[in-house]
Amino acid sequence: MRSAVTETPAEVPALLGDFGYPAIVKPTRLQGSAGVRLVRTPDELHSWQRELRTFAYDGPVVVEEFLDGPEFSVETLSAAGVHQIVGITAKQVTDGPLFVETGQLFPAPLPAEAAGEMGELVTALLDAAGHRFGPAHTEIILTADGPRIVESQARLGGDRIPHLIRVATGFDIEAAIFEALAGRPFAPGAADRSAAISFFQLEPGRIEKLEGEDTIGELAYVHDMRLPYGPGDELPVTVHSGSRHGFVVVEGTDAQETEERASTAKELLRVTYTSALLNAVRTQPAQPMVPERTLLLLGHLTEPLRLAKSLGLNVILIQHKDKFDPEQARLADVTFVADFTDWAVVEPLARAAHQVWNFAAALSLTEPGLEIAGRINDLFGLGGTSYETARLLRDKLAMRRHLAHVAPEFAIGAGPLTDRESLAAFGPAHGYPFVVKPVDLTAGFGIFKVSGPEDVDTVWQHIEALRTGGVDRGTTLYQVGGYLMEEYIPGPEFSIESLSFAGRHVVVAITEKLVDETHFAELGHAMPARLSADQERRIEEAVAAFLDAVGLKDGPAHTELRLSPRGPLVIEGHNRNGGGRIQTLVRAAYDIDLVRYTLAWPFGLADPLPARPEARAAGCVRGLLGRPGTVAEVTGVEELRAHPDVLAVDIAARKGSVLRATRDNWDRLGLLAVTAPTTDKAVLLCEELVATGLTVRMEGEDRA
Repeated sequence: MRSAVTETPAEVPALLGDFGYPAIVKPTRLQGSAGVRLVRTPDELHSWQRELRTFAYDGPVVVEEFLDGPEFSVETLSAAGVHQIVGITAKQVTDGPLFVETGQLFPAPLPAEAAGEMGELVTALLDAAGHRFGPAHTEIILTADGPRIVESQARLGGDRIPHLIRVATGFDIEAAIFEALAGRPFAPGAADRSAAISFFQLEPGRIEKLEGEDTIGELAYVHDMRLPYGPGDELPVTVHSGSRHGFVVVEGTDAQETEERASTAKELLRVTYTSALLNAVRTQPAQPMVPERTLLLLGHLTEPLRLAKSLGLNVILIQHKDKFDPEQARLADVTFVADFTDWAVVEPLARAAHQVWNFAAALSLTEPGLEIAGRINDLFGLGGTSYETARLLRDKLAMRRHLAHVAPEFAIGAGPLTDRESLAAFGPAHGYPFVVKPVDLTAGFGIFKVSGPEDVDTVWQHIEALRTGGVDRGTTLYQVGGYLMEEYIPGPEFSIESLSFAGRHVVVAITEKLVDETHFAELGHAMPARLSADQERRIEEAVAAFLDAVGLKDGPAHTELRLSPRGPLVIEGHNRNGGGRIQTLVRAAYDIDLVRYTLAWPFGLADPLPARPEARAAGCVRGLLGRPGTVAEVTGVEELRAHPDVLAVDIAARKGSVLRATRDNWDRLGLLAVTAPTTDKAVLLCEELVATGLTVRMEGEDRA
């Protein structure tokens, strides 16, 4: 079988120019059938590349010639280099381009000659690979020219294949591995029955009612059943093995009876779906909907809803169940409780809402919803920020590659982290120190600084732990995907709030970041930044060039950069307003409400800013950092809130809160924001109040 490998998905189109269509493309580091596609044309290839971006995948890809024929897997168990065939399973899959497994049947109903030929082919492969001990799972396509191996891995088969073998033969392959480890012999048994796992193939949509689960479970021939969904849950579109809807495991006297029983069992499951529009918390708008004043809003907090209503807008809200506040449903004209970060969930809701209410704009003010809002803008031609621009701003690796082509003044050494070897190779190629960070997360989460070769193993261990454990604080709407390595940019750091009006970018505020080089949590912000006129001009020019490069034409942006020896270099950007109480400082210093501008501009309800505003005051925010341990008490909060120059006191820590060493913004106890006539005075006041006005006592510490 012809095959080739590329380092990244971006290299596949050039390879296929020589390799030819049709072909199978397989990301090597995704699980199951995720990202595996049959591509017949360049358009299908581009669709596949767009899909991979949802996985934040930028690793190697195997390209294989398309082989036509039924699929099988061969399970083997080896000891001392002797390979025993445990059995052959027939795989049932959807037609291309997706190739999602819909079931497994053991033993495969094969002629003895074909089964023997497969066994010989697999044992020859294991010998050639030097496999001497343990299980192996080898996948085969039986073509018109004979069996061809697709892939082989030193592991047990998935999809409950060991369980199917146990039901059909009585042989426990998992127990046999330990027998072999102990040096004892094992003997796979012959099948005297048939067993199958068959996956439910349900229509996507929100479940209102489920019936038949108990009836299925009571069938004598059913060994297991799993349906991880219930009323209120959204059944996703099945695009890979991880998005299948559940399964039933059955047995029978032969293959035909087993498959019939699987079909019978699945037919007993009855699903009643909730209509997309009836899924709304309020099924009828609170007032007549005016299309040219109707906004589709994805997620976020309650206050922007109040602002939108104060502007006279109709609001259709799509809010995640974990973030839903009943007051939001009272404010919005229509509310859908759904995962606004999942395009498969949002698209049908958006289509239905647009058909009924013909909304004029779609926005998200929160990071996880920005790309979805871009998709909606593109789908209905609404203008606003496109999906491609939002993707470039969220995917830091894609942004780096894009800037290298269109804005080389911002280019720095960067590349994807694919394995430990790529981590070890980056420093010698681009210099130390360098930074490793997730391609699409915020708040400083999961960022590591590699100061020299001695840090490689420690950083790699941390990254593997994060990939396994995921985001363990902040918000569960973020997922840990791919990682990016990039040159460390020296110099003072700033963040810039801007508003864009039909391609004209106006810097509203430049914020000075207060940082600690020992971690990536922001200690605070000071506004306006203490800069010379020349430095401000260079930053303004850099921000405008950056926003032009990524294609942002309207709305807010939060750009982070450093004044390096080379000049201003962008660290990252976002098509949203900054967090960490920066918006509070902007209101105090410039009397500008960034959220109001963001909501009003698409509807022509705000005049464009003619130029950068003049500051009328200053402000400072300090992050409240704790010590590892358990909080015993927090005192001084109400007294701080009563201070005339305090803008906000946000405290997340409570009695009993367990604190860790500070690593990122989500480890902070909270924030204190103040205002003063000048930046120097604001910084001094903030530091004084943090030091003297607030006390966090840990368990085991005496009261002062």
